[in-house]
Amino acid sequence: MAITWKYKIDVADTNVFAEIEKERKISFPPELKKFIMNANAATPSSYNFMVGNNERVLGAILSFNHNESDTDSVYTALSVIDDFDLIPFGIDPFGNYICYSLKDNTVVFWDHETSIVDSTGKTLHDFIETLY
Repeated sequence: MAITWKYKIDVADTNVFAEIEKERKISFPPELKKFIMNANAATPSSYNFMVGNNERVLGAILSFNHNESDTDSVYTALSVIDDFDLIPFGIDPFGNYICYSLKDNTVVFWDHETSIVDSTGKTLHDFIETLY
């Protein structure tokens, strides 16, 4: 079943990716850029996913727009995640972040209380395809 992305907000400035790359000295994966352009600040119609034996929730995709006050922002996430190998792109209802790991090109779950990172073991494409 295809996922519907509700309440999407267009990315106001595509230079946002270059800004993050320069600031964090990383290279933004093309598949993640494309995904953000299609689902910026959106809420998925299917949102559950598994991390090991634990069911988790993708509440929304982070907004990659500056000065966005009505949605969760990538800038807030980047300010609290010290690991530059992680690019936050989603948030759950409890303040934890769903990130793209540059180490192995998989999606990981970052716990905001412990900073523990748990891998889904899935690429971005597979992660999105297996949301239920």
